[in-house]
Amino acid sequence: MQRRSAVGGWAIAAVLTVIAVLVYQIRIALLPFVFAIAVAFVTDPFITAAQRRLGIRRWPVASVLYLCILAIIGLAGYWFATTATADLLHILATAPDILRHFLQQLLGSEGITLFGQTYTPDRLVQAISGVAKSGAGLTVLSHLGGSVLALVFGTFLTLILMLYFMISAPRLTAGTIWLLPPEHRRSVEELLVKIAPILRRYLIGLVLVVSYTASVAWIGFGPAAHLPHAALLAITVGLLELIPVIGPVTSATIVGLIAVQQQGIGAALFLSAFAIGLRLSIDNLVGPIVLGEAARVHPVVVIISFVCGAILFGVVGLLLAVPVAVCIKITLEHYYAEPIKG
Repeated sequence: MQRRSAVGGWAIAAVLTVIAVLVYQIRIALLPFVFAIAVAFVTDPFITAAQRRLGIRRWPVASVLYLCILAIIGLAGYWFATTATADLLHILATAPDILRHFLQQLLGSEGITLFGQTYTPDRLVQAISGVAKSGAGLTVLSHLGGSVLALVFGTFLTLILMLYFMISAPRLTAGTIWLLPPEHRRSVEELLVKIAPILRRYLIGLVLVVSYTASVAWIGFGPAAHLPHAALLAITVGLLELIPVIGPVTSATIVGLIAVQQQGIGAALFLSAFAIGLRLSIDNLVGPIVLGEAARVHPVVVIISFVCGAILFGVVGLLLAVPVAVCIKITLEHYYAEPIKG
């Protein structure tokens, strides 16, 4: 029987390079797959435990859990359609008034004079409105319409893929491992046993951190500061907290602008201090408890991962930056722990 040669490191490196290039080329199309795999990955232990306890096949348990997830998504969508959408439409409808009030707070009612020209808040708002109604505005609207259609299609595709991944997760995992050379399969399986629980805990922790941030932000924006559109602001702040450095600065800027034009400088300073306290509670209390020490990497590594992932792979790289960094860390710890041959 003819024997083949063992697959060396250079061949594996070449295959990984080709995969990286392919992922880069189709990075936007991978978003539904990323979200669907994440949901299936998190729910897999619950499906496996229920399957063993009930002694039935996997697909009925996965289907019931899938219907429960759809019900939760439907309730969230109904709330967004009845509450958050109304707030968003109100913001868009009153955008000129909001901008005019903000410019009055910033420049005063008399405006500012530059190079012999006086720019009042009303004049600046009219100029911005003219640009929005011109060809540039139509271009922005066309891009926005395309993004909405892509979002609807991506959401539908994600829901379909989610069911497939939840039902066929063991078969898909075994098939992916089968693609590896036989001499490397056992080591990869041993590595996956270490990586899977940490990644699963990290993903669950992200959901809990976003929920905590949005809930506390709503308390601060709504009952405490009485800002309009508190629910929409809270959701925005919760999602932006996933992005280090840029996310908190962006959320604080958005909230500060709304607070300035609604209630003045004092409210903006109060909400800025509130945002800082919220971020400190996430970094020093909620994050370590929820995510756990095993899934944590140094903040500098997190920032570098986010920057490199966003530049190279866009939104997909932003979502996968920290999980990839954690996988690399665990992989190095696993292989460096082995004694050196010879």
